[in-house]
Amino acid sequence: MSNSAVSSDSIPITLIGGYLGAGKTTLINKLLSHPGLPPGTAVLVNDFGDINIDESLIRSESDDGTVIGLSNGCICCSISDDLSKALDALREMPVKHIILETSGVAEPLRVWRHCHYPGFIPKAAVVLVDASNHAKRSQDKYVGSLVCAQVEQAHLLVLSKTDLNPGFELNRLTPQLSNQDPDLIDTLLEWRHIDETSEIASSSSLQPAFRTYTWHQAQDITQALLTDVLSTLDESVDRVKGLVATEDAGLLLINRVGDSLNMRCYRQSAQPEHLGLVFICRSSRSHEMHSAASGLGTSSIASQIARLDAGN
Repeated sequence: MSNSAVSSDSIPITLIGGYLGAGKTTLINKLLSHPGLPPGTAVLVNDFGDINIDESLIRSESDDGTVIGLSNGCICCSISDDLSKALDALREMPVKHIILETSGVAEPLRVWRHCHYPGFIPKAAVVLVDASNHAKRSQDKYVGSLVCAQVEQAHLLVLSKTDLNPGFELNRLTPQLSNQDPDLIDTLLEWRHIDETSEIASSSSLQPAFRTYTWHQAQDITQALLTDVLSTLDESVDRVKGLVATEDAGLLLINRVGDSLNMRCYRQSAQPEHLGLVFICRSSRSHEMHSAASGLGTSSIASQIARLDAGN
C-alpha cells in the first residue's frame, strides 16, 4: 500500500517483535512507565500476566479485563488472539498511536500486513535481538530461519542483554540501538519506515511448529525440585515462564530462556490469581509435538511435569 492511499486519519501502528525471551516484555514495561509516553497511546500485548504495570499507573479496568486505562492517558489492551477485534475496539477510543507486541514466534512481515486494516497503518517494525543467545539461535536447525527472518524484516533493531555478551555485534545495515540507550523509548515512538516497497519475502515454509503447555500448580513444592526440573528439560523447550509457590523460598517468578534459568522473589503486593508455568516447545514437524497424555513434545518433558505434580 502506498503512502498516498493512506488516509491522514489512519492510526499508526508500531510493531515490537523478537524471538522468545529477547526482552519484549521488559521493553513494554519500560514503555508503559515512561514519563514522556504521549496521551492517546495504546499498547497491545499478548498477555497481561507478563506485564507488571505499576499500580500507581492503573486507573480503571474494563469489565472483560481486556483493556486497562492508565493514569497517563494511555491504554493497555490484550490482543486475545484476535487482532482485528482489538483494532475495531480501539477505533472507538481516542487513540493516536498503537504499540503492538507480536508473538515471539511471529514474523514481523506477516503482522505488518495485518496492520493494513481499515483506519490503521503500520508505521515501523522494531525487533529485539538477544545478544546472549542470538548466535546460537540463528544457527539452530529448527528455529534459525525464523530468528534470521525476524532480524531481516526489522526497520529498527534493539540489542538486549548486551551485559551478558559485551562483544556482541550484529553485522547489518539496519539501524541499531542498545536497550540501555537513554533515548530508546523516544526513538521507538518516533521511528517511521518510509519505503514500503522493500518488503522481504516471508520464510513461512521453513517456520517450525510450536506448542505450549500450561502446568497449573495445585500444591507448594520445594525450590530444589523446581530448579532440578527446569534445569533438565528437553532441548525442544525454548521458553518457560510463570509464578510458582515454594515451601522454602516463597513465591518465585520464573523465566527460562534456552539454557538460562532465572528465579527471583515475586514482591508485588497483589497476589496472582493463578500459579503455574507456561512451557513453549518447538519441533521441525508438528506431529513430533503431539502427546495425548500431556500436550508436550516428548516423554522426557512430560515426566518432568509429572514430577512437579507429584511434588518429588
